[in-house]
Amino acid sequence: MKVFPFAVTCLLTLISCKKEQIKSMIVIRDCTGTYLQFQGKDYHVCNIEKLSSFAKGITVNVTFKKVYNCKDETEKIVCKMYHENEGWVKILKVK
Repeated sequence: MKVFPFAVTCLLTLISCKKEQIKSMIVIRDCTGTYLQFQGKDYHVCNIEKLSSFAKGITVNVTFKKVYNCKDETEKIVCKMYHENEGWVKILKVK
């Protein structure tokens, strides 16, 4: 029955890998924060320092994962405008 633990390990590995995604996205900035846009949907960036060297409107290749809350947020909201988004993402790599 050594096959069962191996199968469970493989399944868990596959599930966890799907949380990270690589996509070509556009950097969006406004007074509500920093976002990455993909197919018309904006994703709020948690660790904005990863995008500090990229200009607004530029396309970047990003490895990221969705997160449910952002403890790293250092960005200060300077307006009370609402920016519709698909939730928080944490950038792992950016080019």
